[in-house]
Amino acid sequence: MTAAPGRERLVTPTFTALLTACIWYFVSTGMMLVAVPVFVSEKLGGGEWGVGAAMGVSGLAAAVLRVVAGPITDTKGRRWVMIFGSSLAGVSMLGLVVANSVGAVVAFRALTGVGEAAFFVGAATALQDLAPEGRRAEATSYFSAVVYASMALGPLLAEWLIERFSFEVTWLVGAVFCGIGALLAVRAPQNRVEATGQRRFFARPIVHPAAVGPGSVLVIGLFGFACFMTFAALWATEVGIRHAGSVFLLFAGAVLILRLLLARLPDRLGARTTTTIALVFSALGLAIMATWKAPGGAYIGSAVMAVGQSFLFPALFASVIQSAPVAERGQAVASFSISFDVAFGTGGFIAGAVASHFGGITSAFWFGAVACSLALLLARGTLPKTSAVAPPRGDAPLPPRAGPDEARHLRGS
Repeated sequence: MTAAPGRERLVTPTFTALLTACIWYFVSTGMMLVAVPVFVSEKLGGGEWGVGAAMGVSGLAAAVLRVVAGPITDTKGRRWVMIFGSSLAGVSMLGLVVANSVGAVVAFRALTGVGEAAFFVGAATALQDLAPEGRRAEATSYFSAVVYASMALGPLLAEWLIERFSFEVTWLVGAVFCGIGALLAVRAPQNRVEATGQRRFFARPIVHPAAVGPGSVLVIGLFGFACFMTFAALWATEVGIRHAGSVFLLFAGAVLILRLLLARLPDRLGARTTTTIALVFSALGLAIMATWKAPGGAYIGSAVMAVGQSFLFPALFASVIQSAPVAERGQAVASFSISFDVAFGTGGFIAGAVASHFGGITSAFWFGAVACSLALLLARGTLPKTSAVAPPRGDAPLPPRAGPDEARHLRGS
């Protein structure tokens, strides 16, 4: 008897192993959220503009690489793309050990962005390969929960390492974690698409059509999140919070709990309703932080924003997956995730410029709130109301739940 849609098993040993690799990798990147801004601001005297550049350049670099990361993931396999990305990110963190200028930090952060693009596309695509129909958004929720759990742990670990040891030790620990992530990525499914006929490197236009609508909403909506991530550590210190990592802990912990407890909500409500909820709470959280200039405002604003960020990505990501043929899934994921890079890359620079010229960090938070409001208008006009998860269009040349040892429709390992 075939299991009813949405009731097939999702959490398998391979799925769990893949998430474990993600934990190690994203803890290392989470460490950079506190370590890089503080290093640039306090050790190198880079100011708000320097912080924005160092935090934003990784996103811009990742956006460039994602253009080719998707097709490579489809044709060469998910596993090796993950291994390459995690390894390269580790090398970039080793480079920070010898960085003695803002320019050097920006250069190594650009390298981090390239690694981030490869690892993220490989991991996100592999998880969708392992997820049954009707549980795509749930799988995405678990994946993003791992990201946010790591975001909670990474900043706290970085603060402890900086206070107890040094920035150099922090960079080294981050590099080691990336190496562990690369080793664990060996368990990821390969799922290469079988070459048929004259298959082009780009099966579709460079930006996959399935990602255009959801990606546009995401890139505008994430400007707010980019402002938060760029300045949360410095803002926490400015309003009197001794340990800036506690703000990230609250934010990431709230997202983690909501995504685990309500993992199936985006599948049930649909992309438009869930995205509406997400953007309203995101804008409100930023507005609270901008107007309530005290520790309470930082904590409550972060918690409110966490409600929004809990559902924005899973809802939009599931919409992309259900619209893309399985053979083009990697390219669709890459096209959609470019929105992250564009938002964090340009958002970091814009946030730095706004903060420098229009009233400090609070003005950057207001800019983010306005961006979330504009994204809400776009979402209401473009996203479908339906909540049913339909099978992807087109042929299915590889099985959506194939593991690394299955040979059906796969080429090599």
